[in-house]
Amino acid sequence: MLANCILRSGLLFATLSLVIAKHKQSSSAKGCYPRGTLSQAVDRLYVKAAWLKATIPEDRIKNIRLLKKKTKKLFMKNCRFQEQLLSFFMDDVFGQLQLQVCKERHFVEEFHSLRQQLSRCISCASSAREMKTITRMKRTFYGIGNKGIYKAVSELDILLSWIKQFLESIK
Repeated sequence: MLANCILRSGLLFATLSLVIAKHKQSSSAKGCYPRGTLSQAVDRLYVKAAWLKATIPEDRIKNIRLLKKKTKKLFMKNCRFQEQLLSFFMDDVFGQLQLQVCKERHFVEEFHSLRQQLSRCISCASSAREMKTITRMKRTFYGIGNKGIYKAVSELDILLSWIKQFLESIK
């Protein structure tokens, strides 16, 4: 069973690497998806996020939050920050998570797909200001060790609600 988990984790890591490389090559050459399609993708992720949260230990750190109100404001207003935050979840959180949980592959694939779809709809320039928030978030995430994964996964519903609100704000 452990060997099977390790094998699946290795396959997930390889798949993630290929998907991320493919994403960087394709950029935004294709058109934007309809808002309804993206909204449905977020709804599916809500369900899968609840399942994923049930498969890992409960987040017991109540005095620390990765996703704060200030972070939400940046997310809603700045497309570059959105990309950075989604990259943080893909690379840092799910990259670490795949080492611990075998069955999260489908969630990660769907999350990455949503990230790609959003990036096709929104193009923007980089800003160093938003990097400070992501850098602090990463410092907190790695500072609490393995519990950082539990914290980030427990806050997935917050991130998904932000995405949903953002999609509703697009005209």
